[in-house]
Amino acid sequence: MKIMVKIELVARPENTEKVGLFFKRILPDTQNYDGCEGAKISRSTMEPNKLILIEYWESSEHYLQYGEWRNKTGDFETLRPLLSTEMDMQILEVLTDA
Repeated sequence: MKIMVKIELVARPENTEKVGLFFKRILPDTQNYDGCEGAKISRSTMEPNKLILIEYWESSEHYLQYGEWRNKTGDFETLRPLLSTEMDMQILEVLTDA
């Protein structure tokens, strides 16, 4: 089953640019990871410190393997201090490919 992962992040005001650069650095590896069908980061026009990461995966298993790998790289530990709140993650089943 294909899934979409939506992660909402709120950067500390002084770190918003750093968070954007962080994702520009790591997203190419995400997009090339086995099972990833796409990943993009966007920023709210109404709340400039709020970012939304959307990823599409072939399956939950692919995403879980990716998450384990990402934990081992230490990237989440690098990101967490830049945020003002915990990341809010949702995993959703993709119902259409259109």
